[in-house]
Amino acid sequence: MSCATLLACDAHAQNSPISLAPAPPDEQSFVLAPYIWLATISIETSLPDRPPADVDKFESKLSAGAMLAAQARWGKWGLFTDFVWMQLKTEALTPGPAFSDAELKSDFFHTTAALTYKLPTQGNLHADFLAGARLWYVNEDLVFTSGALPGRRIGDDNMWIDPMIGIDTRYDLNNKWSLIGKGIVAGFGVSADFAYELLGGVLYHFTPTISGSLGYRYLHEDYSKDRFDFDLEAHGFIVGVGFRF
Repeated sequence: MSCATLLACDAHAQNSPISLAPAPPDEQSFVLAPYIWLATISIETSLPDRPPADVDKFESKLSAGAMLAAQARWGKWGLFTDFVWMQLKTEALTPGPAFSDAELKSDFFHTTAALTYKLPTQGNLHADFLAGARLWYVNEDLVFTSGALPGRRIGDDNMWIDPMIGIDTRYDLNNKWSLIGKGIVAGFGVSADFAYELLGGVLYHFTPTISGSLGYRYLHEDYSKDRFDFDLEAHGFIVGVGFRF
């Protein structure tokens, strides 16, 4: 239904916004990691009781957003959370004769909580296993301005939780540079029909407590229930900073 370039954020970090870089076995730590995601997002969604209208071209823009992640670690175990809120405004480029204008405001809440466990590895390779849940909340408000037909407003909101598992890896090239990668699979037909996330990039340690990262992330979510459909694809570069305490 719409395509847009936007800033978004997501976070999975020990020292970086996109890597769960494991801590030494006896170490405890806490991390805050803000992110910026320069992503192109494609969304196909449906609303019940939408009136018939000759509208097939839309333009979307990000109007607001807020993102924050946090992670606590106790040796091999960890708890990771992140919160993402995005608001999109979508305007019809060709509303047609039935209505003089059509505007869709969409709010997306995307929150993840997962336990992490450091896997046994050798040398410069580090890996964490993730298991948890990802909550989605989608609120949509569609307004048709009167034309040949009277104006109309319809809205709908939906919430679901995807069970998820994944693996997060880091390979240290030296004491400053690392390669990072992550893969997550979610939904399993319990909520979303199918969902997954892939990420790869590089990590640079400025200090023992501050690091920066650059990567490329792809996210797919396919959810359908009753008369509501939500199919999202997002991909683009992610840039972030991790602060470890």
